[in-house]
Amino acid sequence: MVSLEHIWSVNERRLNFFEKLGMSVLKRFVITWECITKNNIMNYASALTYSSMLAAVPVLAIIFAIARGFGFDTIIETKLRSSLEGNPDIADTILYFVESYLQHTRGGVFIGIGLIFLLYTLLSLTANIEQAFNTIWFVKRSRSISRQIVDYFGVFLLLPFVVVITSGLNIFLQTFSTLLPDTRLFSKTMSFFLHVSPIFFAVLIFMLLFKMMPNTRVKWRHTILPSILTGSVFMAVEWVYVHYQIKLSAYNAIYGSFAAIPLFMLWMQISWYVCLFGAQLCYANQRLQTYAFERISDELSRRYRDTLILLLMSRICKHFASGLKPFTAHRLAVNTHLPDSLVGILLDELTRVQLLVEAKNEPGDEPYYLPAIDIHRITVGMVIRRIDSHGIENPSLVWQTGTPEWDALRSLRNENENALLIDL
Repeated sequence: MVSLEHIWSVNERRLNFFEKLGMSVLKRFVITWECITKNNIMNYASALTYSSMLAAVPVLAIIFAIARGFGFDTIIETKLRSSLEGNPDIADTILYFVESYLQHTRGGVFIGIGLIFLLYTLLSLTANIEQAFNTIWFVKRSRSISRQIVDYFGVFLLLPFVVVITSGLNIFLQTFSTLLPDTRLFSKTMSFFLHVSPIFFAVLIFMLLFKMMPNTRVKWRHTILPSILTGSVFMAVEWVYVHYQIKLSAYNAIYGSFAAIPLFMLWMQISWYVCLFGAQLCYANQRLQTYAFERISDELSRRYRDTLILLLMSRICKHFASGLKPFTAHRLAVNTHLPDSLVGILLDELTRVQLLVEAKNEPGDEPYYLPAIDIHRITVGMVIRRIDSHGIENPSLVWQTGTPEWDALRSLRNENENALLIDL
């Protein structure tokens, strides 16, 4: 396999425009591939497929319930049947489950059970999506349960309205174009828009997904090209899934009326592969300038790591002494020209050893960091000792308590580092 290690040491100032463009594209795909293989990102697609299957009926029930209120339920039903035209029995079964779900949640004990199941399936799906996206962005903390409920249920409540509005807009354009058949230019424009609008809405949805789902700061401009690529590939995969169901007659002969289920799961899993690849490409876009350092952050020596910790503590203490606005992890990363992920890991470590305290103005705000003790007492030695001694130091977990060799090693480590080990 060809090694691409040299691309991180290329001086791009000596390259022309097209060479810089090619190098930039190559680096993005190398970052994407390295991170996918390092974190086993594609394994999340299976969990997301299962969660999506579990949440399919409740989500469709919400969409149908809101669409029925606006009189668009027949449109949603037609779209569902057209996507499963190769297996009409499965479409009838899904619609039966949706109608049954809506009827059972109207009263009695089923309303409580239905709501609990709805909450569980939606939270399970969103939690799995967020976990996958946080892994892509190397974020260790997920949103709290309360914030997940507020953020994600707002999205799920808006989703049916988006589907209804999109369907209504398509019907309006189709009707309007048929009313003016003689206006060829206008008719062609409407026809083009009708063909492009699904791709446009898919791109928009992926942009929102790539921006909102990770529990970190993602810039809009870094989501544009990955969303266009992801949305286009997603629509192509959907087209293949819809148009080739009818042609798989041999597959239908084996599975009968259940043939649509494995095909649907396969389509959904491929769709999640595409989505996760697009999210990883967003990460590559945003971390292009710092990834060369970030990719070796796990291999940093302890001495260099301690130096970075002292740098962060120094900046925070000086900022605090000057009475300036406290640093967030992102602002501190920008100030020190270090990768966000590495700064986040080091700040978590300093918080655990009680040298820093994490604070927020509001529950949903990005946390900022303040010194946990008087800055006039914080010395280099104190920081190193706290980092060095953090964790469990119980000799009984290794040897019996009071072992002379253990006590000698602990004392020599601090008092006589030149002692020969063979003399112990």
